[in-house]
Amino acid sequence: MIVQDLIETTEYFTEETKDDFFVIYEKFANSDCNCEGNMLEEIECDDEEIIQILQGNPECSCSLRNIKSYRVGQEYKNVEAILATIKKEHKEIFK
Repeated sequence: MIVQDLIETTEYFTEETKDDFFVIYEKFANSDCNCEGNMLEEIECDDEEIIQILQGNPECSCSLRNIKSYRVGQEYKNVEAILATIKKEHKEIFK
């Protein structure tokens, strides 16, 4: 079983996005955990970095919907490359 611990989070474009949109960076420390009887084995895996575009529901402030997720290290080399893509491809979320 993969266990993810959230170790860092940042909100980008806070003053630039419309009120119900959020661009959130999250960094997770991943571990592969195996349990056999009373023994727990935990193997550290690579960290994972994700930037998500979330849209809030103006009717209910407790609900967020994922519009798009980007993973650092897969299609995009770093956070800055993802942020540039978001500015270019998601103009509808900006004021």
